[in-house]
Amino acid sequence: MICTIAPPLLSHCTDFSITNTARPTPHGTVDRHMRSTSHSLYRLEEHRSATRHSKSTEQRFRHVIGRQKRAMQKEFSAVIIERVETWVLRVPFIRTSADFDGAHHELIGATVHADGVSGLGYSFITDHAGGVAVKALLDELLVPRLIGRDATKAEQIWFEFEALTHRMGTGINRFAMASIDIALWDLRAKVNGRSLAAEIGQIHESVPAYGSGKAGNRLSLSELVELSEGYISEGFTAVKLRVGENLRNDPDRVSAVRRALGDDVGIMIDANERLSYSEALSLGRRLEEFDPLWFEEPMPYMHREAHVRLAQHLAIPVVGGEHHCSAEGFVDYVTSGAFSVLQPNVCMVGGITEMVRIMKLAELHGVGFAPHLMTDLNVHLAATTNSTIYVEYFPWMEPYTENRLTIDEGRALVPEGPGHGIQFTSAAFEQYRVA
Repeated sequence: MICTIAPPLLSHCTDFSITNTARPTPHGTVDRHMRSTSHSLYRLEEHRSATRHSKSTEQRFRHVIGRQKRAMQKEFSAVIIERVETWVLRVPFIRTSADFDGAHHELIGATVHADGVSGLGYSFITDHAGGVAVKALLDELLVPRLIGRDATKAEQIWFEFEALTHRMGTGINRFAMASIDIALWDLRAKVNGRSLAAEIGQIHESVPAYGSGKAGNRLSLSELVELSEGYISEGFTAVKLRVGENLRNDPDRVSAVRRALGDDVGIMIDANERLSYSEALSLGRRLEEFDPLWFEEPMPYMHREAHVRLAQHLAIPVVGGEHHCSAEGFVDYVTSGAFSVLQPNVCMVGGITEMVRIMKLAELHGVGFAPHLMTDLNVHLAATTNSTIYVEYFPWMEPYTENRLTIDEGRALVPEGPGHGIQFTSAAFEQYRVA
């Protein structure tokens, strides 16, 4: 396999392809299975002569063997990556959650093409431009190494790229890896005719969801209450409120929502890493009377010991993890008791392959799993583990995508179509593409 783009031009390209699409047999796997099938046929001949089985029985047996043989050939055939496109969309962020006028997110995407099937992956950066840096890493380093590879080997490729970029730490490389990893999982699920959840290992048809993204600190008290009530009227049984910008007013805001929604509705509070330990402890104690389900990101995530102390001194569970960029980053927070619920972001940790490891960490240590933000991807992940507490329903991408999740009595239904089901509109590319 050779790339049609000469190496000196890679830095200027966003579309990579190969000229030869021959399908290699991966390490003789098919051959081994074919030999096994031939051995079964040989044993059939012995069995026929020894037991005088009827001709119809023999024909049925041959039919089964033939069907298994064809299934093996399909399963073990490589799906060769022929072309990869990378792109950046710079889209406005949702007003009801923005901290300032003009807030935006940048979506950094990769579309992987193989054998007539395409997979879509993306990551994101908030507020400040940086998407072009992630795209440059994709174009210069990672995408050229995808051409000619088997698209079904998402995990293998992820660990190769992790080793390739490990001296960069866990930051920009994980955003780039996420775009590719999500695309490969999407593509593999489509090839196999399954939803992403089914491809990972689905055990739930729906998962609990809470309303988020309509409770920013800049909202008036009346709008905060109105939007929170709106989520409940849509069938949600829990909502999340932002706190931490005005500590004096926060208890009054939470109290007003509690009065409006009643005691049977769950309320989460999220400080977005704004507080010191002493501020978080003081605010947490003042909010305990409103019975929050959790206190999210009270302090900067790197202050693990402060989270441990806070968890020991508050009745409210302390949760977080959206700024962690690896499964390893969660280990100490789990074993020390700093977090009761893990909230990784699939785009920040490096994609689905790493999210699966984090879900297993939660399962093995008996802590909750409530992935952050990316609802349309997270519904698939959350449906594959019994550790799921909630998924965050945050509709900030809805203006730019064709898909819509179905919410039924506070639960998000897992899409049943092939892949993850996310498709950006042509209008989004026409209006918001910057690279």
